[in-house]
Amino acid sequence: MYLLLKDLGLLAEKSPRTKVVATEKKLSASFFASGRLDAEYYQPKYDYLDSQLSRLPTQRLGEIVGIQKSIEPGSESYQTDGIPFVRVSDLNEFGLEIPSVCLDRATYATAPRPQKDTILLSKDGSVGIAYKVETDTDMITSGAILHLSVKGKGVLPDYLTLVLNSPIVKMQAQRDAGGSIIQHWKPSEIEQVVIPILAPDIQQKLSEQVSKSFALRREANGLLAEAKAMVERSIEATA
Repeated sequence: MYLLLKDLGLLAEKSPRTKVVATEKKLSASFFASGRLDAEYYQPKYDYLDSQLSRLPTQRLGEIVGIQKSIEPGSESYQTDGIPFVRVSDLNEFGLEIPSVCLDRATYATAPRPQKDTILLSKDGSVGIAYKVETDTDMITSGAILHLSVKGKGVLPDYLTLVLNSPIVKMQAQRDAGGSIIQHWKPSEIEQVVIPILAPDIQQKLSEQVSKSFALRREANGLLAEAKAMVERSIEATA
């Protein structure tokens, strides 16, 4: 993340810290433009973000990816065996936890499965969590998780995932999904998310750093699991 913000020229930038009592907006620049009346949407920090992004080459997310919705079968369909059913609670930017519930394979045989390089993006509850799938999977995600597929070669999936997990997009998600107790990020809003586009060679460099980071994380997790198993065997041997 540090390298991304550095390459975008945003690392040294600091958003306004002055405490704002009130922000004034004309209707033409607020409700008539956005359809939003909640004050949270018009905080100065969002104007500042827009001004910083305006200095960079950008694209809307809907121009970069195809967006596919998943399914929401309802809790009455949950069971203990079958095809794993991934919910937002099972998703984080580092991977997927083993789901605690499954769905019937026959009933949901045609439900979409995340394929290699699909980016999973949460839109409900904890919004804006992105993870790129490393291999074709045999699992189903809930309707609260969108499947993003990069359309062309101008934006690398690893780079896009890094941007989606960055403060640049997190702030856009907070602005769009704010104003309610349970956050809901509409697909129509997600399509309009502004993505800064770096040169291909810089995208490649950042993607390689992401891959290296994930490899080291897998290695560390493997060593931790091995150490845990050794301790358990030692305890059993002395019992």
